Amino acid sequence: MTDLTKTQLNTILSALDQQPRNPNTKDAALCAIGRHAERLGLSLEDLLATAAGLLDGRLSPEAWRAEISERHEPADAPRDDAAPEPASDEPRPRRQREGTKQAQMIAMLKRPEGATVKQLAEALKWARHTVRGSMAGALKKKLGLTITTERVRCVGPNREGARGSYTVYRLAD
Repeated sequence: MTDLTKTQLNTILSALDQQPRNPNTKDAALCAIGRHAERLGLSLEDLLATAAGLLDGRLSPEAWRAEISERHEPADAPRDDAAPEPASDEPRPRRQREGTKQAQMIAMLKRPEGATVKQLAEALKWARHTVRGSMAGALKKKLGLTITTERVRCVGPNREGARGSYTVYRLAD
């Protein structure tokens, strides 16, 4: 184990991932950092040893990543005879797998009539708080989708059998 704090490990992991990260435990942070170290052809200890400049503020995350890249060629780096892939500062967009619950949720939200939390919860066999959390975390934050809401008020019983109003969620175009 390391004597670094969870906050320091999160700083290292955030610099490696080029986005804010905050794993729940030191072990989870160390695991994720270890995967990065493996890709770079380093041991976890070697990667952590190079992080002193990052942690004390002498190096920016970009400068630290460049320093690691210059010192250590990744284990899966292309050979000289292979054409190198073009470098990009932007992370590659995530590919949406078909048939997942997230894909089902997106499909329901894309419908012209949208979907209510109750409809999503029943279709996905999730609790309502899980649906709301997934919309906020996975769809909005991670995928960057825009979800619109419309409050529908009704005089008689609504389509869910209750009186009053309900909220319809849709993906913005």
